[in-house]
Amino acid sequence: MTLTGKRALVTGASGALGTAIARRLARDGATVLLHASSRPEAVEALAEAVRADGGTAECHVFDLRSDEATAAGCAAMLAGGPVQIVVNNAGVHDDAVMPGMRPDQWHKVIDVSLNGFFRVTQPLLLPMMRTRWGRILNISSVAS
Repeated sequence: MTLTGKRALVTGASGALGTAIARRLARDGATVLLHASSRPEAVEALAEAVRADGGTAECHVFDLRSDEATAAGCAAMLAGGPVQIVVNNAGVHDDAVMPGMRPDQWHKVIDVSLNGFFRVTQPLLLPMMRTRWGRILNISSVAS
């Protein structure tokens, strides 16, 4: 499949799963927009690797738990054009099995995995629809 001319956001690109997804999208020709909320050095290194392989990559560091930070991050991405692929891959590793989970851990999981999906996808959706081509993938696993 060729994704030349498409822009693809991968949230949680600093982790192993996000890195693999981003590298594949770049290999298929997409410009990859690499998101991280922490470990900006990881997405910078990934962007360099993508570029070394002949791809195009941008880094975007913002906290999905913040309405304001996510809105600013999405505006920065949209300044480069519409995003046609959104891979919601960000996840929290500070959680626990439910019987031992504290309320603050639960709220953090929901805020990143569910509210973060809304915060990042909603502002990108209409510009995506205007291109008449788009894909939204939501990943939920122990590793994302």
